[in-house]
Amino acid sequence: MIKYFHELTKAEFKKLIKQEMTWGECAKDYPQPIWCSYPEAVGGEMGCWSLVGFMVTGEGYCKKCGCFIPLEKRKQG
Repeated sequence: MIKYFHELTKAEFKKLIKQEMTWGECAKDYPQPIWCSYPEAVGGEMGCWSLVGFMVTGEGYCKKCGCFIPLEKRKQG
């Protein structure tokens, strides 16, 4: 089962840092949420600041963002 970046705890993230995981590896293992279309949101300083800053707690937080994908427009699969 996939774990999205916003589901990581700060303690889990700190553990990844200690393991010297790159942002690219992190994005592969813990991708951005399905409702997010921000380019490379899990990209550190160049990604979504709210996401990588642990402010995103769920879909509701992102609803006013221009990169939010409404449920009816998400790809089913």
